[in-house]
Amino acid sequence: MAWWVWKDNGNFAQILLSPKANEPLGHRRYWPIYEAAARYDIPLGVHVGGVSGRPSSAAGHSSFYIEEHHSQVQAMQALAASFVIEGVLERFPKLKVIFIESGIAWVPAVAWRLDSLWNQFRNEVPHLRRPPSEYIREHFWFTTQPADEPEKPEHLRQVFDWIGWDKILFASDYPHWDYDDPHYAIKCGLNKVERSMVFRDNARRAFGSRI
Repeated sequence: MAWWVWKDNGNFAQILLSPKANEPLGHRRYWPIYEAAARYDIPLGVHVGGVSGRPSSAAGHSSFYIEEHHSQVQAMQALAASFVIEGVLERFPKLKVIFIESGIAWVPAVAWRLDSLWNQFRNEVPHLRRPPSEYIREHFWFTTQPADEPEKPEHLRQVFDWIGWDKILFASDYPHWDYDDPHYAIKCGLNKVERSMVFRDNARRAFGSRI
């Protein structure tokens, strides 16, 4: 009933989820949420962290903040795999998922590994009709924060190229202490068209008329 009340309310731009659920979010118990999101063209936003008490790392709770900060990305990688392998994106081809503040440099490597495993074990997941990387490129958006800074800035551009420039959204995380200043955050440099896409146009396309 709540969906009928709020689906046309322009004050709501996305459905925000935490990656620290009791089980991976690809499980079927969550599918009614995704069915409604796809039906009403409302993106899912998945933000790192959360306060559920579940550890971010598969190895358990961290001792230091630097470990916790890093392991949050591992949780997002597992979540991306869950969405793909459980068949969420095959079942809901119009679903849009936005990964918020988990960086982006990890995306190609995770996709490559999933493709390799799919080629070896595809008889286990007959519901996946395409390589995992295709679902990732088609359904996932990624925010830049925290902006990755490889030793060679051109390597970041290669990551952007692989993901697709139309799937990258700028995020500052202001006013947190480690926020990204839009004037300095993306070290590889952007031309005018790329800057418009990352800082404005991609968000408009992802959220549609809701922003």
